[in-house]
Amino acid sequence: MTLVSAIVVTQRGGPLLEACLHALRAALAEVDGELLVVDNSVRGVAAESARVLRQGRNTGFAGGVAAGIAAAAGEWVLLVNDDAELEPDALRALLDAGRDDPRAGAVTAQVRFHARRDVVNTAGLVIDRLGIAYDRLAGAPARDGGAVEEVFGASACVALYRRAMLDAIGGFDASFFAFGEDADVAWRARMAGWTCLYVPGAVAYHHGSATAGEASPAKYFLVGRNRMRLLARNATAGQLARWGWAMALYDLAYVLFAATTDRTLAPLRGRVAGLREWRHYRRGGAAGRRAVALAAPTGPLGAWRQRAAYRRAAGS
Repeated sequence: MTLVSAIVVTQRGGPLLEACLHALRAALAEVDGELLVVDNSVRGVAAESARVLRQGRNTGFAGGVAAGIAAAAGEWVLLVNDDAELEPDALRALLDAGRDDPRAGAVTAQVRFHARRDVVNTAGLVIDRLGIAYDRLAGAPARDGGAVEEVFGASACVALYRRAMLDAIGGFDASFFAFGEDADVAWRARMAGWTCLYVPGAVAYHHGSATAGEASPAKYFLVGRNRMRLLARNATAGQLARWGWAMALYDLAYVLFAATTDRTLAPLRGRVAGLREWRHYRRGGAAGRRAVALAAPTGPLGAWRQRAAYRRAAGS
């Protein structure tokens, strides 16, 4: 069996994809692996030394990942955004950490902003009691090395997943299309008893929101819709009863903030779309739903800090 299947989902191709694949080939040279590119474009992209899975339409990141996993042969699945670049030894570091801990269903890297390589983009995912998922250490100074530690979940920007874990929980939900699909996997994995490891010595660099655009209406809509899906599937009745009022206040504040600063109601439209599907996703998650430890609420302040970190990096 192949040890690692590296999957890159792309819609545009071009220089960013070329740089991503060049770095990935160097990383894969150290292990028994395969490289799959899931092509979501209509015209087709060029990808040398890779197996290309042409979708013929845009199935989104989540749909592309699901298609890639279905075609992959690896014991481990490495996801890398098409605008991210791995250091040559990053994959080996992730793999060593994952193989040392049989409980680890995922291993996440230290991803830094490409434009500011001294600043962390993500060091794994956190989900708080309001069901808000955010990038751990976003905007913090990047430091080389450090001990491997357990975190809630992996950001699919650069993450290594144990295939057995993905099979056990049902993998990535293609219906999410984009945004929040990795938080959904992380939450379901936690509820199924798997852990996630953060490896600070595995470094990658990320351009960030190069497809959907940071704060674009499309991203706002998808984030809002998928937040409702995430809560419907994974939040326990006790969590909703205790924190539902705070969730509602957070979402109201978020919608008002976006309407004021970016002149868009896309976050509201997304949430309304998600609420219409609430019962469907609630039923779908019933079998695996159970209480797990979640972080203390950060509320609008946490969302603002993450947004500020992204915008500072983009403006560099």
